[in-house]
Amino acid sequence: MKVLLIGNPISSGGDTYKRIEILCDILQKGGHEVTTYLTRYAGDGKAHAFSLSRGIDRMVVVGGDGTLNEIINGLPADSSCPILHFPTGNANLLARDLKLPQKTAAIADLVEQGRIIQADTAVMNTHRFVMVAGIGFDARVTEELKKVRSGKINNLSYVRPIIRAAKTRTSHPLFVSIDNGVIKAKAAAVLVSNVKNYAGVCEMAYDAGICNGLLDVIIFPRENLLAMLSYLICARFKNITKIKDVIYVKAQKSILVQSEEPLPVQLDGDFHGRHHEVFIRNQPGTLRLIVPDGFIK
Repeated sequence: MKVLLIGNPISSGGDTYKRIEILCDILQKGGHEVTTYLTRYAGDGKAHAFSLSRGIDRMVVVGGDGTLNEIINGLPADSSCPILHFPTGNANLLARDLKLPQKTAAIADLVEQGRIIQADTAVMNTHRFVMVAGIGFDARVTEELKKVRSGKINNLSYVRPIIRAAKTRTSHPLFVSIDNGVIKAKAAAVLVSNVKNYAGVCEMAYDAGICNGLLDVIIFPRENLLAMLSYLICARFKNITKIKDVIYVKAQKSILVQSEEPLPVQLDGDFHGRHHEVFIRNQPGTLRLIVPDGFIK
């Protein structure tokens, strides 16, 4: 097989290059033709994914959730190349849901023997995502993190951004419309998820599934720091719907979020700007992913 290894060199404490070298060696010894590419700056993976993915039988994305998001946004619209995520980031949301290994030898085995599934994706305005879109508080946290981020991050990296985000609450409510008005609600923050795991610490969208053709939408009534902590704790030990006024629904087609002020948005864990209107379209079964044979949809 022709295999592309594409990775973020600052992920995993900067040892991505070493992991790629080892994986490349294992695959080449197995008789595969391997091409490697290390991204050089933010957006580089997206810029090169289009040309690099042509004629490739398997693609391995080495890095965190943000790296994976960048690559899938650079793929050709007609790409059918199966993708395997080699998780080396902080949260690794998709990898946790799919139970992907972090050992290089195990990843090499999946390249050869892994099962291919048709995973769901979604598009926020014009940008594709596969795991989660956050509108409101958690997006402001990623915005604050982006201002100070330098190299690899861990959970402690979020402490100051969380405090700063709590001081800059949204002054206007969010108006949410799901599936062209089938469900309408007013909110302080919104989470749209394809995966159960959230921030690597809890299962916020506990009923989500990457292959079920639906987007799980959680609508939060409050977004102060105390409220957000209560949401996390409840999601960690029970489920989020135990909290009064939290709305948990499924979207088949679309989610529209509007407000009188520009809305901060995070996609797959990275800040993605402020938008006057957020329109999310569901795209079931549009991404081929390689998963362990025991993965249950």
